[in-house]
Amino acid sequence: MKPFHTALGATPRGATRFATMLVAATLALAATMVTAASAPQPDAAATPATAASQDVNEAVGLPNLKAINRPAGVAHSTVEFNAPRIPSFYEKSPNGTSITEYRDRSKPVEIQVHSNFGTRYQMSASPDVSPQVHESGKPSTRLPSLQLKY
Repeated sequence: MKPFHTALGATPRGATRFATMLVAATLALAATMVTAASAPQPDAAATPATAASQDVNEAVGLPNLKAINRPAGVAHSTVEFNAPRIPSFYEKSPNGTSITEYRDRSKPVEIQVHSNFGTRYQMSASPDVSPQVHESGKPSTRLPSLQLKY
């Protein structure tokens, strides 16, 4: 089956004009591509930052987050399980009695008394370690423990 315009024996004027415009546009596009390909390319190392390599945030106007953020920190500390406790107070009297006080962080104060007779006195820790105001009419929840050796 033949197309309509060839069946009548004549080509329409619009088809010839369209074909001419199509050929002209194709030639212009080909010439532009050849010119762009032959142009010298800028050296990537010579240009520090190009628009193509910018981050999306920089294009919007936000700062460069890679330059601001530092690498994540690494913990190098280790926990010593058998670390010696350092007393906050220590006194040894001439008769041989020694008093030692420990004030550890987030723990109640511990007091240890050792006499040269073998008596040992130690203050027990309170069951509630939350900070409270001491009421004078209320008995203390910390009780002393005595150890006597004969």
